[in-house]
Amino acid sequence: MRLFGLCALALAAECAHGYLDTTPFFMFSTSELLTSSSELQPASSVISDVALSLSQCPSDYYILVSQQGVSGRDYESIKSTPALARSLSGTHPRVGVRSSMVVPDVQGTITPSAWIEVLHEKCGVKTTEIDASEGFIPTTLTPTPRLIKVNLPAPPSESRAKHLASNDAFFASILDLLSTQNYTVLYTTTRAQDGSLMAQQLEKTEYDMDSPIQDSLHLDLRRDLGAHAANRTGNQTMIDGPLFDKYQFFTPGIYMSFLVGFLLLSILYVAISAVASLQVTYAAFDKETGALAGKKQQ
Repeated sequence: MRLFGLCALALAAECAHGYLDTTPFFMFSTSELLTSSSELQPASSVISDVALSLSQCPSDYYILVSQQGVSGRDYESIKSTPALARSLSGTHPRVGVRSSMVVPDVQGTITPSAWIEVLHEKCGVKTTEIDASEGFIPTTLTPTPRLIKVNLPAPPSESRAKHLASNDAFFASILDLLSTQNYTVLYTTTRAQDGSLMAQQLEKTEYDMDSPIQDSLHLDLRRDLGAHAANRTGNQTMIDGPLFDKYQFFTPGIYMSFLVGFLLLSILYVAISAVASLQVTYAAFDKETGALAGKKQQ
C-alpha cells in the first residue's frame, strides 16, 4: 500500500510541476473560425490548430501579441487586462467578436514562426512591428492584408497589475485603431526567464477587489469565459462553407433510431397482416338449433 501511495504522490507532483510551467494563450476574431479550446494543451497542438484556422485567410489584419514574463495568475483579475477580458467575453463596445479561443495552460513555448509562414504564403501579408516600450503606434496600417506584431514588455516583480494594465491600454489603442476593420488577434505569453522571480510572483501576487461591483464583474467574466470555453466539450464554431461541411445531419444515434424504428414497423406489419388474414364465416357465430344442439348440450 505504501508503494502505491508513493507512486500516486509522484504522479501528483509531476502534474503540479507541469501546471507551474504553463502559460495562457488567447485568440479572438471578428470572423468565424474553427476553434477548439481546452484547459490544458501542448504548444504543438495549439500551433497546429491555429495554423489550420489561419490558412483560410479569414481576416484583413492579424495582430500577433507577445506578452513576456507572465503566468496564468496575472490574468485572474479584470483590473489587470480589462480590454482583453471584454474582448474575450464579447462585451467590448467596439469589438464585434464572433469566435474566440482560450487555453489557460499551454505546455511548452509557442513559437509563432509557423503562423507567420502560413500568413505569408497563403495570405500574402505585409508585416508591421510595434514595440510597446517605445509607445509609438502608426496612424495608418494599409494596405491589407497585414500582420501587426506587438511586443509587450515583461512587468516587474512589483506593481505587476499596474504595468499589465498599461500594456493592456496600449493593446486597446491598437484595437480602437482597427475598430472598423476585420481582424484576428493571437495573444501569446511567455514565462519569466528567472525561475525565482516566477516563484516570488506566485507567492506575492494578490489582487484585491475594491468593491462588490468588481467582485461581480470578476464572476461574470469567469462565466463568460466558461461559456466561450464550452467549445471544449465538443461544440465548435464552424467556418463558412457548404451546408454539408458545416453541419452533420446523420449521426450514429440517428442511424440507430432508424434501425429500431424499421424493426418495430416490421413487427407491426406482420401482426396486422396476421390478424387481417383470419377468415371466419358468419355461420360460426350463429346459435345451433335442433337435434344436434341437444346432443352438444348433453
